[in-house]
Amino acid sequence: MHFQQLFLKALVTVLAAWATLAWAAKEPTGDGLLVKAYEGSKFESMKELGFIQLELPVGEPEPNAAGGLGRTQVLEGYVTKVDYNTSGLKRSTLEIARNYEQALASAGFQLLFKCSGKAKTCGKLKFDPLFGEFPYSDEHYMFARATDKATSDVLTVVIRVPESHHHHIFVVRAKSMDTGMAKVDASAMGKGIEQTGHMALYGIQFEFGKSTLKPESAPVLAEVATLLKQSSKLKLHVVGHTDNVGTFEANMTLSKARAATVVEALVKQHGIAATRLMPHGASSIAPLSTNRTDAGRAENRRVELVEM
Repeated sequence: MHFQQLFLKALVTVLAAWATLAWAAKEPTGDGLLVKAYEGSKFESMKELGFIQLELPVGEPEPNAAGGLGRTQVLEGYVTKVDYNTSGLKRSTLEIARNYEQALASAGFQLLFKCSGKAKTCGKLKFDPLFGEFPYSDEHYMFARATDKATSDVLTVVIRVPESHHHHIFVVRAKSMDTGMAKVDASAMGKGIEQTGHMALYGIQFEFGKSTLKPESAPVLAEVATLLKQSSKLKLHVVGHTDNVGTFEANMTLSKARAATVVEALVKQHGIAATRLMPHGASSIAPLSTNRTDAGRAENRRVELVEM
């Protein structure tokens, strides 16, 4: 059975059965099930959202933020949402949230952000199709993270207690998505370059802040090589682009290094002549979207192929 399915089946079993405040206090297990429901909670439902991007609140409202919204972060990974009912317990949202906060600390999670609707530390009301309406007037919210020592996956847990009679737990497992399910089409790359003179690629991934290629980049690089082999006269500028986080100079160095890594992989691993490729760095000088949001910054981080 697929690892993700095993993880989710185990998640339902454990979260539904362990309706106590006892937590796994030693270290993350192979399935990462560290969050147990508040005592007396009734398991309602679980939604498997798959490998997606989820925008989550990670900071209080900033003075210059548009609309009074707090800082957010877009996470990418396998996301599961679990809903619990606490009707009849006569517990406040604060009491439920404080218990979860203590349990997170006991389980070895690092609490990165918490906020309160009444204290107005969560930002102004907004709506997200996946995350829902946030924040409620009596909401308590927390964002915590740990590493699953068995798999080295980064686990992010978000707990929302919007009202006293129900709360939600989001689990984001930041692992590489299943590859080979859909292939980048070399002919589509060729058509894009033919029509516009350039092609942005998002499947070429690097380690955070480094020029080291991630393994999931291999299928995209193979398709770029196929394109070059099919079009023997095609020569490409390989351009690295970053967002505007950090200094312009540091991002220029990083973007150049990433472009050079891509060229090196195409030459050494796929036999493409070095004379057909030229690496460049553009830092944050050519954004495709705003750098004021996490989603926009994610769109700006890319490798672009430009016809010579």
